[in-house]
Amino acid sequence: MVISQILDGFSFHSQWNGGVIFFTLILIVLYMFLLPTPKDHPKYKSIAFAGSMLLILFSVGSPLNLLGRMLFRAHIIQIVVVLLIAAPLLVIGIKTNLLEIKKNNGVKKVYRFLTHPVFVIILFHGLFILYHVPVVFDWIRTGYFTNYFFLVGLILAAALLWWPIVGPIKEEDKITFKQKLIYIVVNIVLFVPVTLFLWLSNTELYSVYSDTSQMLAALALCMPFGEEIPPDLLETLLPYPPISEQKNGAIILFISQALIFGLSTVWLYMKKGRK
Repeated sequence: MVISQILDGFSFHSQWNGGVIFFTLILIVLYMFLLPTPKDHPKYKSIAFAGSMLLILFSVGSPLNLLGRMLFRAHIIQIVVVLLIAAPLLVIGIKTNLLEIKKNNGVKKVYRFLTHPVFVIILFHGLFILYHVPVVFDWIRTGYFTNYFFLVGLILAAALLWWPIVGPIKEEDKITFKQKLIYIVVNIVLFVPVTLFLWLSNTELYSVYSDTSQMLAALALCMPFGEEIPPDLLETLLPYPPISEQKNGAIILFISQALIFGLSTVWLYMKKGRK
């Protein structure tokens, strides 16, 4: 199955989401030129933030988003890019001078609760597992508001998940190096249930990838007003193997998350060596 053949029938406006492009570019402009920037603000933070926005654009606003509606492996690639690459870059790039928590004990308590490793692990992995429960997944993917609402929720939860590792506010980064390593290992292990669920299943789990009417309903959410889905799309996709796609998605998810968390361990070692 050639990706170009699948996308040929879709217009430029179908493949590239103008709303997502506008939103991410506005956030970059806001960050670079409108939000107050401290004098000692390092350039790498700006690069990290811009990179996170461009990765979100690539995942949610590019042809990859269309492919994610038709091929399960493309959906997993979207998930990996947004939650495991863009999210930590977002945390690295955040302007910490905007987070005034030093003088307010109430704000400090809320901050420490929201960024506590146990809380963020339960929040993120609870949402991630819930998202991939078949009946919930099908419901989310066929609703315009549910789709974007849950996506934003996952991105925020992912940012909190990476917060203890990155430790963007030095005065509040009180987790030891060893604790961060344990935290990373726990996260790797907690991705295993979803991975095994996808890998071991010998049935088609998600209707949006196995039922043509459901797939078309999910695709319709990506189409500009007045534009129709190519009539020969289903013929291009056939023969379509949902079970094989689920197993491919499981492999991509497991290898990617283990590799990314592994690289974060290397980054922590390098960061520790510079202190």
